[in-house]
Amino acid sequence: MEVVLIGSGSVATHLGLALQAKGISIKQVYSRNVSNAEILSKKLDAPFITDISEIYMDADIYFYALTDSAFKSILRKIDIPKGIQVHTAGGIAMKEFEGFTSNFGVFYPLQTFSIDKPVDFSQIPICIEACNEEVQEYLLELAKLLSTKTYVVDSEQRKKLHLAAVFACNFTNYMYDIASKILNDSGFSFEMIQPLIAETADKIKTLSPYDAQTGPAVRMDEKTISKHLIMLNKRPDLKKIYKLLTKNIYIRHKKN
Repeated sequence: MEVVLIGSGSVATHLGLALQAKGISIKQVYSRNVSNAEILSKKLDAPFITDISEIYMDADIYFYALTDSAFKSILRKIDIPKGIQVHTAGGIAMKEFEGFTSNFGVFYPLQTFSIDKPVDFSQIPICIEACNEEVQEYLLELAKLLSTKTYVVDSEQRKKLHLAAVFACNFTNYMYDIASKILNDSGFSFEMIQPLIAETADKIKTLSPYDAQTGPAVRMDEKTISKHLIMLNKRPDLKKIYKLLTKNIYIRHKKN
């Protein structure tokens, strides 16, 4: 199998490394960013290009690991006569390929990636969607080679998965960032709160998030909440977030 990676960011990097580890040939890496392309090229021992017109035309599969806007832009610029074309995005409908190619699909790894942070790809859910049964079978076999968790998911389901992931990962990480700033301003390091974060994440392996919820908002501890809000007087943006989350947690948990 020969693969071309269109993109050189975190998803392309980890996907490329996972494919390479299974003996799959990375034939080429494309990126508009010369520096990123060169870095990934060295990691994968594969040639890179920065001009999309120089793309290798005989690969078996082409992975678009790009932002939504970049995906649509690049798709319009290339005409690949054969091979399967797939994107790796959570929020792009598969039908965006229609009119550009006859063999296409989606290969969406449901995970957060940072370029320099190793991941165990075998534990990452990979969500597959395909234009026909033949392509679906091909993508499923490839997904099973990389991961023990594979799913056939349509575009509407995948959009909801992506939305859930934004709440569970991106928004949660921003809360960590807020907590880190509060701790640093008080002379503590973020390490101080890491056991709490670890326990919270571990707890929801056996409890539902609803049952695992604790804190002053659940019981509407107005005295504690008022103290916290006073502490946030100089940060109205954070005060607004605190109020909104407190209100929503209370409403979710208040007894009828």
